Amino acid sequence: MRENITCPLEAVFFVLKGKWTPIILWRMRLGNQRITDLKKDIVGCNEKMLIQHLSDMINYGLLEKIEFDVYPKHTEYKLTDFGKELIPTLAKFQELGIKYLLKK
Repeated sequence: MRENITCPLEAVFFVLKGKWTPIILWRMRLGNQRITDLKKDIVGCNEKMLIQHLSDMINYGLLEKIEFDVYPKHTEYKLTDFGKELIPTLAKFQELGIKYLLKK
């Protein structure tokens, strides 16, 4: 994966790839989340896609999975330091998206 990346910008877009990754990251800025919270708040993303994106985001170092040893099983996801570093960039994208939508 990393050996095919030829510039730093390409690396950032590689970890942000996927329709739902930036949206999940943006939601994660509010704090630790469970899958049920994310499913409820991210309209149009089915559970299979959500789980796949969460898994990819863990592999890319954006998220951390926290499993609680209770019954019933309780799992949460939280931003890593790397994931937190992307939030200001996503905030700028959010701002630009609002401007774009208001122009239409």
